[in-house]
This record gives sequence, C-alpha cells and structure tokens, in this order.
Amino acid sequence: MQLQHLRQNAVSGFESTLIAVSSASPANGFATNTLPLIAAVGFSGPGALLFGAIPMFGIALAYFYLNAWRSDAGAAYSWVGRSLNPTLGFFAGWSLLVAIVLFMVLGSLPLASATLHIVAPSLETNVLAVTGVGFVWFIVVVAIVLLGIKATAEVQKALTLFQIGGLSLFIVFAMMKGLASPMNHPHWSWFAPVGNHGFQSFWAGALVTIFYFWGWDISSNLTEETVNRKRAPGMSGILGMVIILALFVMSQVSVQLIMSPTAIADASSNLLVAFVDAAMPKPWGAVALAVILVSTIAVLEISLVQGGRTMFSMGRDRVLDERFARLHPRYLTPWNATFVLAVITIVLFGLAATSVSVNSLLKDTINAIGVLIAVYYGLSGLACAKYYRAANLADKSMWWLRGAWPVASALFVFAVAGAQLATAGVRADAAIIGLLLVGLIPMFIYRRRYASEYYT
Repeated sequence: MQLQHLRQNAVSGFESTLIAVSSASPANGFATNTLPLIAAVGFSGPGALLFGAIPMFGIALAYFYLNAWRSDAGAAYSWVGRSLNPTLGFFAGWSLLVAIVLFMVLGSLPLASATLHIVAPSLETNVLAVTGVGFVWFIVVVAIVLLGIKATAEVQKALTLFQIGGLSLFIVFAMMKGLASPMNHPHWSWFAPVGNHGFQSFWAGALVTIFYFWGWDISSNLTEETVNRKRAPGMSGILGMVIILALFVMSQVSVQLIMSPTAIADASSNLLVAFVDAAMPKPWGAVALAVILVSTIAVLEISLVQGGRTMFSMGRDRVLDERFARLHPRYLTPWNATFVLAVITIVLFGLAATSVSVNSLLKDTINAIGVLIAVYYGLSGLACAKYYRAANLADKSMWWLRGAWPVASALFVFAVAGAQLATAGVRADAAIIGLLLVGLIPMFIYRRRYASEYYT
C-alpha cells in the first residue's frame, strides 16, 4: 500500500492549544465532575485539583520531549512501542481507543437530553427520542471530522473560545457575589490536597482529578498536521494544561462560595445551570445550557479525531488493519478509521439507550475509565525516561524534567489506577480488564498477518 501523509501545517500553534483545552471540556467537566469531587474531598476540591495537576504536568513534559524525538500521530502508542516494548505500545494505543469509545458513548446521550430540554422538554426522558437526537448529533460531528483537520480546527476554535468566554464570565460574576456575601466562607483548607476523611479522601480526590484533566494530550496526536511539529504540539499540551487548571480551580472556588453542598448535590449533572442561576439573573441559565451543548459537541468531535489519528498510525505501522491508514483523497482524513470508530460508538450508545443491562454495565465501565487513561499516560512517562536515559546522564540538569518528574508521575497514575480497581467493584473491574484483554485478539491477528517491522 502506498504511504499517505496527513495534511501538513494545517493547524497553528494557537489552534493546537485551543484543541488541547477543548478536549478536556472545561464546562462539561465542571458540570459533571464537581459533585463527585466534593463527595470525595469536601471543600478541599481546589487543593485536590492543584495537587492532581502535578503528575499531569509531569506527563505533559514527557509528551513534550517524546514529541521532540518522534513526531507521530500515534503519540503514546508510537513512543512506548519504540522505546519500551512493542506489545506495551500496542496496549497504550488500545487503551486510548477503548477510553475514547466509552467516553463518546457517555457524551452522546447527555447531549441529546440537553437538546431535548431546550426544544421539547416533554421528550427529555423518552428513550427513543434521546437515542434519535443523539444519533443525529453524532452524525453531524462525524461529518465535520471527515471534512478534514482544517475544518475541524476552525470549528474547534469557535466552540472553544465560546466555551472559555462563557465559563470565565460565569466565574467572574460568581466570585463577585460570593466574596460580597459568601454562602460558605473561604478558608485556606480549601487548598489542601487531603479532605475531611484523611488519606482515603486523598485517593478518592486523585481518582476524580485524573478524569478531570484527561484530554490535553490530543495536541500530540495532531502533531503531523501542526506547524513546527517537533515543538508546537508538545508546548500546546503544557499550555492547555495551564488554562484547564486555571478554569477548573477558579470554577471550583466560585461554586463553593455561592452554593451549599446540598444545592450542589440537588443540581447533579445540571450543576452549571444551577451555578449560573445562583450567580446571575435567571435568563443566563439558558446561556449556561448553550455552553454545555457547545462543550459537549467540541469534546465529542475532538475525541473522534484523536481516535482516528491513533488508528491511522497503528494502521500505517500495520499493527492494525492497514486500511486504517488510507486517507480521503481530497480532505486527507483517515476516513476508514473515523468511520469504524463512529459505527462502534453509534451501536454502543444505541444499545445503552435501549437496554437497561447494557446501560448499567457501561456506567460501571465509565466509572473505571481512569484505569485506561492511566495505562497510556503512565507508560508514556516511563518511555520518556527510558529514551532520554543516556542524554540525562550526560546532562544532569535535565534529569528531573525528562526523567524524575515523568517517572514519579507515571508511578502516581498507576497507583491511582490500582486504587480505582480496588474501589470500582467486581463488575466494573471485569469489564475494564476484559476490554483491555480483548486487544490481544487484533494484536495477534495482525501481527501474524503482516509480520510488521514495528515488532522488531
């Protein structure tokens, strides 16, 4: 098969940074993760986020230096396979793909419910209506992705700027109201990484924060399509983490200033709307709903892009079916890979919407999705230290940036994954481990079929 190349220099450094922010979905993440974080650590949420960012920056540094070595759309899959072990590299890519499919299932149905809440509230809990609207939204997202990275980047830029602007405006108004007459008086204990329940609280907070920050690494999967591809994508991941951290910490502080724990619990996944209603005059709640819609569309779109690029790289190396490496002749998009991901996602969220048992199993699996994230993040941290081992010995001033910090971060996320497996329950553990082990089937099939040089 003739080797094809993704469209080069299609994404600017600014667009790459916005995409990194968008993939972490600050507005949607705030709406869905604040309640679990407060349940885990109480009002020490800002501290848990600040502490959780330390290992994330260690992994972001690993991505920066690994991308400088090898600029590859497969990112973690390619780096781990070529520095640590090919089989570990395969599972770094496989764990990312499984996590993305599960997350797209998680995102499609709430997006449909939010849409129906605006246009037809009476149908908001109707299973067939939610499934149908979710299907339409997902087809729209797939169409944008298939139109090429330039169209995707332009859409992402608009959606992300709207999301950041809206969330920042809400935070400013909440801060003004909260500091003037706080529902809960601010205290330095808010910035402690350990909540009211000691060490158990610390681990519970860590489980939530890893899922909070997940997504900034997308910039490295777009490296072959980004200007200054050896430097800009890695820097975009680091800058994206800075912006994400600022938005999450400020939003956490502001919600604690103006809402009681009971009000937060009652709001559940509609927290952003309740937060805006508490901070601003009533009509602004509709804007909050629009911000959530935009945030969800953006993260679904960019998740599909990340999965498609990972499959493209694995197909190009003939680790998966080599047809995944074929690009659309006009848009230079990995259309086979994108189409397969889209079909799998549509089938799964259709099953989730029509089957109580499938929906329950998916929810259990999604609760343990941090294990999948930890697999490829942690392996990337170790890969960075392994690849730069000789260089670090020669230049000890760089040892802690390219060795110690990434390795410590890797060990931390592995420990968090272990804690998550210990608390997720037997069914969730079996589902997550089972989905990882399913990867052995395509790995052995294509390894035998192609005898790829990747494994040698």
